[in-house]
Amino acid sequence: MKWLNSIAKAANNLLMVFAALIAAVLLVTGLYVLNDIYYTNAAAFVSYDLLKYRPVPKSSDDETIEYTFENLKQINSDTVGWIEMFGTNINYPVMQGDNNLEYLNKDIFGYHTFTGSIYLAAENDSEMGDWYNIIYGHHMENGAMFGDIEKYLDSDYFASHNEGILQTEKGDYHISVFACIKTNAYEDTVYQVKENAEEKYPALKDYIREHSVTQSDIPELSDDLRVLGMSTCSDAVTDGRIVLFASISPWNEATDGDAYERMSYNNHDEENISDIQSLSAVGHDLRKNKWAFLNLMCVLCTALTLLPIWTIKRKYGQLPYARKLIRTLDDENQELQENAQAEKNNETDMQPDEEDINNPQYDENNDIISDLKHFIRKCHVGIILEIIILIVSVIVFLITEDLTGRMGIRDRWTGIMILISAAALITDFICLRYRGKLPQENPQNPDEPQEVNNSEN
Repeated sequence: MKWLNSIAKAANNLLMVFAALIAAVLLVTGLYVLNDIYYTNAAAFVSYDLLKYRPVPKSSDDETIEYTFENLKQINSDTVGWIEMFGTNINYPVMQGDNNLEYLNKDIFGYHTFTGSIYLAAENDSEMGDWYNIIYGHHMENGAMFGDIEKYLDSDYFASHNEGILQTEKGDYHISVFACIKTNAYEDTVYQVKENAEEKYPALKDYIREHSVTQSDIPELSDDLRVLGMSTCSDAVTDGRIVLFASISPWNEATDGDAYERMSYNNHDEENISDIQSLSAVGHDLRKNKWAFLNLMCVLCTALTLLPIWTIKRKYGQLPYARKLIRTLDDENQELQENAQAEKNNETDMQPDEEDINNPQYDENNDIISDLKHFIRKCHVGIILEIIILIVSVIVFLITEDLTGRMGIRDRWTGIMILISAAALITDFICLRYRGKLPQENPQNPDEPQEVNNSEN
């Protein structure tokens, strides 16, 4: 029956380990999902670092101010503009891909992200020279990207947020909102970019009048005035769309105000702008704020080495068991000494010296006691070292990783984190594994397990 008990015990341990691994995987997966949701929502807004490289408008009073579109184009050559609707979260660089799907789930840095980018229709002229231009953006519940376009369905919001600016390499344009409609993704009148403005614009005007939820006076086309459609999804309908229509005309400081004073900026730093090539871009943030999944796993592995969830009682139970065993062996040796004294001649009442006790069991017990005391000292040293290693691991992780950023698999600190984790495992293997002698099994209870870990016996 002993072998059956051993098999059952081994199976139970395997089941506990398997359950712990499943729980760890579920925990890590949940943390990853929460982190991904947090990062997706946070990265959907334009970062202060990216805002630093927003092109500066040319002032009519200061001819020394130059455009900085070349800085954005060093990040991504597909950048064709920058759009801002004053008083809203719509404040982004405008991309243009080879097709209308390229930047649907890709940011300005080329990274995959569910928030995508704000992008100009592939069919449009990159300098916004067409009579009708369409810009697309995702609808985010937190108001990021084109999430605020839904607010234009409210007449009060529509009336108070009806201006913006569109910057291009060719020049700056004043945006003046005149309608917000609900439509669907397959409406050709809205989503077909066509020539012959004189022929096509009347049909678009009629469609806008018929389907607008909020609107003001619809302007007439002219050489200096063009139409801009800003399209986003309607969260209530799969193919539903909300389109904000506006007229765009060259920025006129006399009527539209000073562009620089009305626009949102992070303070321009000329030194950083000129040194843009040396920056590393991650998501919508130019800082190196990515954290590594493997580094977190190394910290958890180090913690589990110190506090192994499924074997913590067995690991730290070795110390009291070793002390108890020492006391038992001391008592046994004391009994052997008393027996040796009884067998000696009555020439003296003194206790016999150890060398006078001719009993192999006595010598073996002393050897085991010596090994156990050495093991206890090693355990104390090992526990202290594992605590120090865990503290070092946590400090290094907190210093080198930014948990507010996007999660990656590894980074340049992963090697160091693996070495720290390996040091904890090696310390545990050397200091908390008993390799000395063990007493023979208790003949009265041969099934009693030995609780001190022993790799040699």
